Amino acid sequence: MFVTHLNKCEAVDVTPVEMKEKGQVTVRWLLGEPEGAPGFEMRLFSLTGPVATDWHTHDWEHQVFVTSGEGKIRLEGEMVKLVPGSAVLVPPDEKHQFISGSDRFEFICVVPRGTRTCGPAIPGES
Repeated sequence: MFVTHLNKCEAVDVTPVEMKEKGQVTVRWLLGEPEGAPGFEMRLFSLTGPVATDWHTHDWEHQVFVTSGEGKIRLEGEMVKLVPGSAVLVPPDEKHQFISGSDRFEFICVVPRGTRTCGPAIPGES
C-alpha cells in the first residue's frame, strides 16, 4: 500500500507556449509507476485563468473526473461543458483539449501505466 497527500506532489507547469500569457496549466502526479501502481497512473490537472491544454491525441484512453470549477472538452466537431462531478472517457486516438471556463478548473485524469508524457520523468528512465 502507498498513501500520499496532494501537498506532497509537485505541481509541474505544462502550460502550452501560446497560453503562458493567459494563465497556467499544471499537473501533479498523485499515484503511478514510481509509487508501485501496477496498472494505472493518477494525476490532477489545474487550469488557472483562461487557458487550455494542447489540442492533442495519443493511442491510449484516459478517464477524467472534474473536481472543481467549470470548463469544456473540445473534441473533433464537438464542445462539451464540464462541471464538478462530470466524468469523461476519452478513447484512444480521439483528438481532444481541455479548456478552462472559470478562474480555476481542476480534474483528475487516470491513464494507463507507462504512458506518462507530461510532468517529471520516472526515475531511472530517459
